[in-house]
Amino acid sequence: MIDIVFLGTGGSMPTEGRNLPAIAIRYLGWIFLFDCGEDVQRQFERAGLGLNKNMSIFITHGHSDHLIGLPGLLLRFSLLGRLKPLTIYGPKELIEYVKISQSTINLGTTFETVVYGLTESGIIFQESPVTIRAFEVDHRGFALGYEVLFQNPTGEFIPEKAEELGVPKGPLWSTLAKGDSVVLSDGTIINPEDVTGPRPRPLKIVYSGDTRPCQALRETSKDADVLISEAMYTAEHAILAQERGHSTAEDIAKMASEVGVKLLVLTHYSPRYYDGSAILVEGKTYFPNTILARDLLTISLDKEGAYSIKESVTTDSS
Repeated sequence: MIDIVFLGTGGSMPTEGRNLPAIAIRYLGWIFLFDCGEDVQRQFERAGLGLNKNMSIFITHGHSDHLIGLPGLLLRFSLLGRLKPLTIYGPKELIEYVKISQSTINLGTTFETVVYGLTESGIIFQESPVTIRAFEVDHRGFALGYEVLFQNPTGEFIPEKAEELGVPKGPLWSTLAKGDSVVLSDGTIINPEDVTGPRPRPLKIVYSGDTRPCQALRETSKDADVLISEAMYTAEHAILAQERGHSTAEDIAKMASEVGVKLLVLTHYSPRYYDGSAILVEGKTYFPNTILARDLLTISLDKEGAYSIKESVTTDSS
């Protein structure tokens, strides 16, 4: 099961009940955190994501509403005894931002922290079955979106085939099921595809970051199971959106309809729209399977891509 947990869904400034952008994807003991808006540390705790999980952080761009919460989160992890190393990815300026925070506000972390500065699109993270690719979008200055793919290395393991090929039950079965070949005692090599069914289609989650409508987002979003997109404005303020490097709900909903997105989640909308109902109505007008992100909303995907939605999550600090 893949869980997408919205820790912050606001635009420009935090408001009552809406923190600034931060989205966590929880999967097989991993936490992948996209953007670190203000006070993400408390949202992280409220969501019960745990402080000592395998974790990587991905920042879309260098504007304060997307990363000002990062120092506080790192400090909280240190104070509470995180031990596992942490990797952080984002535009190259992020390296200097973390260094300055360490030298000026006593941010030193108690765990290994490595920051990777990105200057172009490409695959930046691979840990089977997860691959994460950064792609450049059209904001103000260098900015990124992220594509997260979940591709199991094999199909379902078929015990009968393994037995027919003389593979003894036990560790070798497990190795084959994980996608690795094995060698039998007589030297015969058995490959995973010999004892497994067809590999399932990958699941794809796309996060736009801040962007005007652009070809890179369109291409990446093709057939996405979930597209999480900013929708700072409605079409009424399309000129303002263009000037400030953002999208309207209409822009994104039309695109989602055209490229085969299965579920569109609109987030990071301007406080001028209060509860976001105008954003949601505009999105659903052009793409009916649109929902509005809210803080601590959780979307769960099963291996077939079927999803369920919860309005809140259970706090568990383990």
